[in-house]
Amino acid sequence: MTEKKENEENQNLVHELIQKIDQDPHNAQNYYALATVLVKQQSFDQAEELLVKARGLFSDQPSQDLLTYGLGNVYYATGLYERANATFQTVKDPQYRHDANLMIAQGYYAQSQYKLAFAFALTALEQHQQDPETNELMGDINLAMGEAQAAQKYYDVALKNKNTAKLLFNRGVVEMTLTQQPDNDYFAKAKQIDPEFFSKAKQRLVDIDKLLHSSKEAD
Repeated sequence: MTEKKENEENQNLVHELIQKIDQDPHNAQNYYALATVLVKQQSFDQAEELLVKARGLFSDQPSQDLLTYGLGNVYYATGLYERANATFQTVKDPQYRHDANLMIAQGYYAQSQYKLAFAFALTALEQHQQDPETNELMGDINLAMGEAQAAQKYYDVALKNKNTAKLLFNRGVVEMTLTQQPDNDYFAKAKQIDPEFFSKAKQRLVDIDKLLHSSKEAD
């Protein structure tokens, strides 16, 4: 799909969702859906304004929490991780709590606060033990902390229900770390799915390796 075509589809979707809100202004899901599309368009200010105003229209906890969760996503998408986490932590409704904990973990991970990320991701995992997104994040966190064997366990669970180049590549990094072999099936599968991503990710590995070696030589 071309960028122009995608923009047209998003604009049509925005128009449809505005009509839905006009027809049913007491459905929080419509506001959340519109904000999600606005975030995809990087119209962050509009999405924030919409959700803040929408929260004033609802008094029930599930609707309030859905819109608050959406607001946290807006802040996360703009890189305001601390503000996003503070917003996600006010979500209480059980049906959104898992996703809120997962997003808090991702926020801490993005800030390289791996121990806090681990704590919230583990809480999210306890609620949905087979969830591929949560297991992948747990793998990412453990890999960042140098815990390759733990990362392997979580990545393998994620791979049962998910098969992306990023996940396969990171599982390949774990395999390379554990076996001390530069090539493995996970790298091969990642390259097959997305050659461009694989090439960039592999180059980052090479750059990191060079940096580590130069640091050791300097010592």
